[in-house]
Amino acid sequence: MKEPIIIGFYGYSNSGKTTLIERLIKELILRGKKVSAIKQSGHPVRLDTEGKDTDRFSKAGADPVILSSTIETNINFNKTLEINEIIQLITTINKPDIIIIESARDTGILKVRIGDIDIRENTIWTYDGNFDGLINKILKGKK
Repeated sequence: MKEPIIIGFYGYSNSGKTTLIERLIKELILRGKKVSAIKQSGHPVRLDTEGKDTDRFSKAGADPVILSSTIETNINFNKTLEINEIIQLITTINKPDIIIIESARDTGILKVRIGDIDIRENTIWTYDGNFDGLINKILKGKK
């Protein structure tokens, strides 16, 4: 199995990260790529709803808890997973060509900086509006 290209994006809040990533995902899919996305957050947020069945299962100790419906499947772990564990999970289940990580912090991940935030380790591009250049850089998948 071919390893996916993994690229992270970082920048200040409201710098345009999500909008740019959304545009990239659409363009990469148009080019025939299978794309997965991860949103990292430095805040204690939950996807689950207090009091619902899955929340009750989690509080009872189940790990992971999975919600499977007619439109989607959600997997909730009762712990924080390291980014490499999340990537391994996505790669095993979904086999993407590209994994995009918003708010990437891991030093081993290649990253694109948006705006004038301090440069992080393994930054390969500072986005300057050159969308085609960014697409080409991502598809190369290396420094």
